[in-house]
Amino acid sequence: MRIVTELKEILYQKGLNLKYVAQELEKRLNKPYSLANLSNKLRNETITYREMKIIAEIINCRLELTDII
Repeated sequence: MRIVTELKEILYQKGLNLKYVAQELEKRLNKPYSLANLSNKLRNETITYREMKIIAEIINCRLELTDII
């Protein structure tokens, strides 16, 4: 499953949206972070691990890496 699809599904279940996540990222990273920027990073799969860790904190989820051997 693509990261953007998985994230949007979790956000929907929690009653949140990407705009809220982008606003919170902007606060936590102390730099401009627009909805368009976040959407592009997710769609292009260029979002960093650090950003995903912060997003997990924002939406109160655990970020988990799994071995796919």
